[in-house]
Amino acid sequence: MMTPTIAAGLTAALLYIAGTAIQVRAFVTSTAAPVRSLVYIAIPALLLHGLATYWIIFTESGFNLGIFTVGSLIAWVMVSFVLLSIVRFPAHNLLILVFPISAIGLVTALFLDSSYAPREILSGALVFHILASLVAYTILLMAACQSVMLAFQEHYIRARRSINLIRLLPPLQTMEALLFTLLWVGIITLTVAILSGYAFLDDMFAQHVSHHTILSSASWLTYATLLGGHKLFGWRGTTAVRWTLIAFALLVLGYFGSKFVLEIILGR
Repeated sequence: MMTPTIAAGLTAALLYIAGTAIQVRAFVTSTAAPVRSLVYIAIPALLLHGLATYWIIFTESGFNLGIFTVGSLIAWVMVSFVLLSIVRFPAHNLLILVFPISAIGLVTALFLDSSYAPREILSGALVFHILASLVAYTILLMAACQSVMLAFQEHYIRARRSINLIRLLPPLQTMEALLFTLLWVGIITLTVAILSGYAFLDDMFAQHVSHHTILSSASWLTYATLLGGHKLFGWRGTTAVRWTLIAFALLVLGYFGSKFVLEIILGR
């Protein structure tokens, strides 16, 4: 049965796929991606995505913050951030990764379910921790996507291939500056998220959240090491890409890995 939630979500996912196809075609033909067309696609997709996610979260039984719902919410915030970033930064190239990630996140939230039991009440402290974590995950996911684009650009420059394609991207220095801007903002918000967890949650090392706490802290240390190395020793390029992806992998394992085990494998 085609419910309003499914109709809105599928329409948004199809718009994301259309936007991805436009950018892929631009890369294949070595032509500039039509930024205005991408924005015109992203805005209605974002509105429909937000509406569908809202209906998924706010259920009659309470707040649904299961693994798939949170994934869709993070994707929605990420598209919002990229659209806002386009105003000041050359971030539109990220949409070639952000669009398909968002489509996948939304479709899984529409059609897959976990054992997560909706909560009737969320305390103000918990809401703050959730929002801080959401923003941190979103910005650091954007940084991970930016690092992939940077690695792609460096590879083709070193191989001296597809020069016309590389010219479509911002200069390498600009791409690196955007990456480290995202990393600095990301680690600040991640710090707030971790500290709010220690301050507001009863026991950050309880059995069901200990892995999340340990891996998130390890991710923070990895990001901090990268930023310290960049500041003191000039780490950049491939080194920055590797550290960024390792740190984000730890973050994903810390949150989504723990939720996957609890909600999907163990059914708690």
